[in-house]
Order: sequence, then structure tokens, then C-alpha cells
Amino acid sequence: MKRKLLHLQLLPLMSGVQRFSLHLLDGLPESDYEIFVASQPGGEFEDTVRSRGWNYLPLRTLRHPISILDAAALVELIQLMRSYKFDIVHTNSSKPGLLGRLAARLCGVPRIIHTVHGTPFQDRQHPLVQALYRNMERIGNSLGHRTIFVNNSDRENCLKLGLLTPDKAETIFNAMSEDMKPSLVTKDTQPSMVTIGSTIRFSDQKNVIALICAACKACHQSSALRFIILGDGEHHALCRSIVASHHLNERILLPGWDSNVAPWLNKFDAFILYSRWEAMPYSIIEAMKAGLPVIGSAIPSISEFVDSKSGWLVPLDDEEALISTLVEISRHPEELIPKGIDARSHIQKKSNYDEMVAAYRRVYES
Repeated sequence: MKRKLLHLQLLPLMSGVQRFSLHLLDGLPESDYEIFVASQPGGEFEDTVRSRGWNYLPLRTLRHPISILDAAALVELIQLMRSYKFDIVHTNSSKPGLLGRLAARLCGVPRIIHTVHGTPFQDRQHPLVQALYRNMERIGNSLGHRTIFVNNSDRENCLKLGLLTPDKAETIFNAMSEDMKPSLVTKDTQPSMVTIGSTIRFSDQKNVIALICAACKACHQSSALRFIILGDGEHHALCRSIVASHHLNERILLPGWDSNVAPWLNKFDAFILYSRWEAMPYSIIEAMKAGLPVIGSAIPSISEFVDSKSGWLVPLDDEEALISTLVEISRHPEELIPKGIDARSHIQKKSNYDEMVAAYRRVYES
């Protein structure tokens, strides 16, 4: 008899959190699971879920910011779970993680799983806000049977803070299936113009304004630098204005979002992700599997996957260090190919699709 499995998401976008569900669910045998996916309706994620033949359930009241409407979202989730009687509820991200686990516990769902795609509490938050988010995570973890982390640093930090017990915490690294893995980027010679690229959401988390400002200043110092930053979001228009003010529209390209990333990776010589916080972003997995070295912010989660052999780590909020690193890369393009080879080898050992699917199946079925 098939187990009824619900994956609960928040936004109907195709960001890393939603792609995680797609990658994992693609690997589950149809003979064992009847798959349901729920989120806000109306985006590319909904279309993708439906195209795979899975059951899509729209959540009309679930919203991103914390508000009084969260009570209505909880009621909607309870009604959903009572109607479908799921065997497994798997929540993703902080708000669905709290509301979804509470609803599942109230409805007596036999197996409640949550994956942490980055913690909601950050060092630069007001202490009261940070305490609120930590308590929310502690409550959510108490309601579920297992909390999965996609890196070791977040798991160790949450255990240190007492937000859950060790028997409930596990690390399972993100991965993508072989048929969705980008092809190897091949570079025959050292480039005369070094192209540094990224695929990001133009948000505070991705630190995109600092990245664009540093890119502009680096381009003024080195004529051998060019940037292609794919994505959209709340800061996209501002970033375009910053680039235009530096008269660099032809060297810093911001073409918007494109879900077909592979052709763009072939244009890159290196990949950059200067985020304030991350979990285990699929953008880095794609870039490293394609054989691109990575320039990353020196935060614990990125430092788990990028080192001096596979790329460059730059201290957060150190514009001078970031500019210097970008300029040095353009002056020493001979380092790109060896670092890219190491990046591909490193991520293949760290991120294994069959191991990821098998680990989640053990969690679902234990």
C-alpha cells in the first residue's frame, strides 16, 4: 500500500528550497509513495509539480510575513491534513515548518519531518527578534519526529543552542540527479576576459547590493573582468541603476531570471555567491559539478563546501577584500581551471544523489 506523502512549501517559486523537493521526489519510487505538494498557488513551481503528475494542493492563506493571517493558514492546513490523512508530512523552511508541524501533530500524522534550509535567526538581528525565531524553531522541533539539516554547521549550532535533541537531528546533504546535472564546462585556454557569474535572488540574504557595488569597483580596476548575474527580486532595479551609474552595462550584465541555467554556466569562468547566510544552495552544487571554481562568502555553511583548492573564500562585509579577490582572479586566470577541477571532484564526493534519496527514505520509513 502506498504511503501518502505531503511536501509542504511556502512560495511557488523555483528557488533552491522548492528545487530540493523536486529533486528528492523525483527519486522516490511511484510504487511506494503517493505524492502531494502544497504551497501558495500561481507560480512556476506549481506548473512544474503538475507537469510531473503529482497531486498539487494550493494553500490560499499561507503568506510569507508573520501576521494574524497565520491563524487562518493553520486552520487551512488542519483541514487539508484531516481530509487527506497523510502518512508522512515533510515541511520545508521556517514558517511552513512551524505551522505544518503543528497542524500535523494536531491531526495525528504518523511521521513528521522537517528540513532546515537555513535558520531564521541570524547574528545581525535584534536580540528580541533572534530570541523569538529561536523559540519558534524550538517549538517546531518539539512537534516533529526528525529535523534534517543540509549542512553540519547549522545542525551543530542548533544543538549547541538547545533547540532540539541529538536523536532528532540529522545531516543529509543536498544533491541533484544525474539527468539534471549540468554538463562539464570546458575551457581550452586561459581567458583574456574573465567572466564571473551567478544565479541568485536579488535579496538581502544574497547580499546582492554589496556584490554589485564591489563588481563595479573591480571592473574599474581591471579591464579583464566581466560579470553575468542572473536572477530577479526586490533589489534588481536598484542593482541595474548602480551598474548604469558606473557606465558598466556592457560588462556587468543583469539579464533577469532564466530557469535554464546550463547554457549560462558555460559562459562563466568562475561562480560567485557572497551571501549573508545559506544552507546548501543548489546554485553552488550546479556550478561545482560543472567544473567552476567558486568565490564564496566565508560563512560556515559555504566554507563546508568551498576551500582554497576549489575557489576563494572572502570575509563577509569586507568590500576591499572582495574587490581585491576579484581583481587578482582576473590577473591570474591560470588558477581557474585547476580550481574548477578540484571543485568538481570535491562536490561529487560531498553531494551524492542516490545517498540523499536513500537517507530520506530511511527517515520516512523508520
